[in-house]
Amino acid sequence: MSAEADLAALGQRLLDPAAPPLERFAALEDDASDVRVFVAARHDVVSGVLSEEPVFSLRHYDELLEQVLPGTRYLVGEDDAARRVRLRQLHAAQAWLDARRNAPASGEPPNMAPGFRDWIGAIAREEADAILDVLQRRASTGEAVNFAREYAFLIAYRMARRIIGVPAPEKVPGLVKMIVIWRNVMRPGPWLRFKDELGDSVSMLVMLQPLFGHVFGTVVNSPSALQGLTRHTAAPALAAIEKALAAPESAPEDSLLSALVAVKPQFSDVADYNLQARSVLFELIGALVLIVGKSLSEIAAFAASPVGAAAGITWDNLVARLADRNISLKDHDATVNEMLRLAVSSRLTRTVRTDCQWRGVDLKAGDRVVVLMDPASRDPAAFAQPGQFNPDPARPYITSGPLQGPHVCYGRGIAWTIMREAIAATQGRIAPAPNTKIAIFAGLPDDLPFVACRR
Repeated sequence: MSAEADLAALGQRLLDPAAPPLERFAALEDDASDVRVFVAARHDVVSGVLSEEPVFSLRHYDELLEQVLPGTRYLVGEDDAARRVRLRQLHAAQAWLDARRNAPASGEPPNMAPGFRDWIGAIAREEADAILDVLQRRASTGEAVNFAREYAFLIAYRMARRIIGVPAPEKVPGLVKMIVIWRNVMRPGPWLRFKDELGDSVSMLVMLQPLFGHVFGTVVNSPSALQGLTRHTAAPALAAIEKALAAPESAPEDSLLSALVAVKPQFSDVADYNLQARSVLFELIGALVLIVGKSLSEIAAFAASPVGAAAGITWDNLVARLADRNISLKDHDATVNEMLRLAVSSRLTRTVRTDCQWRGVDLKAGDRVVVLMDPASRDPAAFAQPGQFNPDPARPYITSGPLQGPHVCYGRGIAWTIMREAIAATQGRIAPAPNTKIAIFAGLPDDLPFVACRR
């Protein structure tokens, strides 16, 4: 068996209530390091690792970013003074945007307020319709639609451009071109090209993908080749953000970039304001372009598959559910999260802060704990009939991290709204091709054949 197969088997074994909460997994350890690696898979254990910040640190992500992009940080990192500045920046920018829209007060956090999400939804519908208007012309030619590249990643890029306000770099880095050429040679079907916004979405995605692999795919040490690739591909994206911050008039007036520039006078105490703002914009661009596009593709593939049908959800049913405006926002969110639970697998890493005993397991400072979201999201102890589609706002979702606590994702409402509107907008416009299956290239969805519907 491969290490991945062994890890998956371990995840299933750890779901047994009699199993230990953590188990060491030497296959993920580095021979050049004395760091030990443990695995968590049970829902209650994963929730504990993600939420018990006095025991488990996120400095791992900070250190990996520092290796390749010094000074850059994510909100998914240590809760230090700089992270608190970035949160202040986000809250101030959000308030500025809300004031421009005369948004009414609500009991929700600003980034989850219905008015804000309605605004995101309106932009998403506009962008989805524009893309679908082009794709639907293929109904007369019979040409296939690549849902992953031509819809999911494209709408994710367009939403990032509109909401965040940073364009793709004017010049495509040479390494990015080489990666795309490699993909075109290795994969059948139409070539990806660097033209129009589809080309912009491809170049931005390829610039960010190695960085996400380096930061979120690394457990102990990242290969030097990946570090070098990351430095060369991600640096132009950071340069584009710096250029946009210096010329904010190029961004949409109601974008996050414009808001961050407008509220800068409120931060006279922050000497490195632009550096922190750059990190905020960089993180959100990556989350939208890569994670939202990837999740949309994987949800579509699951709902269009026999596995999805066996779980009680088909593509047509999912589209109809999310297009129904009589269903509450919380129920729509539950539907999206249920699809993420069933269709999207991920893992996160935490670092043990100090020598301790946690739930009966002896841990040393520096040990890594890898939490497996897939088995945790299908734990029978937390989910009755875990393989069945059963959305419920009360379900204990941890699909891409905790939905509560200090490290809850700030952009989750944006992501859920985009995914809801992108799926709903396809009704009567595009649909899965018969027996469609998702194709993966370099760890990301590369092709998912759909067909355009005649109207």
